[in-house]
Amino acid sequence: MNLIDFNSDFFQNLPDGTELISRLDSISNSENKPISTIPFGCEIDINELFERAKSSVRFIKKEEVKNDLSLYKLTHVNKKDKNIESSGYFILYRHPDYDNVYIAFTFEESVFFNQELKPFIKSFYPEIIFTFIKSKNMLDLIEQFKLRNEISAIIINKANFILRKEDEESFPGLSWPKMPLDEAFNWVVNDQNGWFKSLKFDAIRYNKIITSVFINRQGIVKTDLNFEMVYNAFIQPICKSIDSNYKQFRNRDRRSSENLDAKPLVVEYDSEIFKNVDENIIFINAISRLDNASVSTLHGNPYIHLSIIDYLDGSSFDLWVLNSKEIILVPQMRGTIASIKRILNHIFDTFAEGEIKDYEMSY
Repeated sequence: MNLIDFNSDFFQNLPDGTELISRLDSISNSENKPISTIPFGCEIDINELFERAKSSVRFIKKEEVKNDLSLYKLTHVNKKDKNIESSGYFILYRHPDYDNVYIAFTFEESVFFNQELKPFIKSFYPEIIFTFIKSKNMLDLIEQFKLRNEISAIIINKANFILRKEDEESFPGLSWPKMPLDEAFNWVVNDQNGWFKSLKFDAIRYNKIITSVFINRQGIVKTDLNFEMVYNAFIQPICKSIDSNYKQFRNRDRRSSENLDAKPLVVEYDSEIFKNVDENIIFINAISRLDNASVSTLHGNPYIHLSIIDYLDGSSFDLWVLNSKEIILVPQMRGTIASIKRILNHIFDTFAEGEIKDYEMSY
């Protein structure tokens, strides 16, 4: 795809954001260009945030703007001689249904996406947040995608997964033999008590691959064909999930309450995951691996009480395990949405996935 045409024709002939997805789909299919996307949340104007970015090696310039769409050029220069090492373009789209949700789209190669765009956007933490897709939700998304688009088969080509056998610490796995969807999830989630971190799969209709999709737990989605189909099945629900995260995690700290009352969250498990006291040690070790944080063990047996300080934004929490099926997270004076998500994501990534609910005190 010619960059000049992309700058001029694409933006000048696009009435508004409602046609963005179909136009991207058309370009991707006709030009054989894969699309990589990063949905994320930000409660301040992201364009202003980008413009305030200060870096000695990465520079960003707004090339075009129209309504809720902006085209940016991101350039990486050598720190010593200032020569350009890489550069690329991405579209930033503010979701029309969710005030604090944005999507970054790019047609650039994977090297630019992985080494430049992802690190650039992630560098704005804690101002931005990503979603978190549990294995069950990932399976639901793929099954709905299959059903609504008359897909005859989903074949997993590559997977990044965590296996956690009974009474053992978790360990990672990468790559995958071609395997049907149900069989893969049953082996990882049910047989091995594990979870998927990312998946790459082919969608087959009438013995023909109609698209290949990559999706990970943070909501990053890549595809090579039929982008609009993939957008509706995966990116739209991910954007809704980010919006729900804001609603669920906002104003949980004590300073947000007139009486300085805490608003705890609970991670609830179907099974008695803490039935064996040895699990306490595994859990404490897992939480202690949270980076850029201080984790102090105030009590470890028979119940667990941890104190957590997030060095990235100054949030602090008490964490309790008082029965065999629940983890209670209690934000203290400062507990940002980003920090709450970071701790919960860490629990799911290093220990086990559960259901996040409001804490209800029993009297």
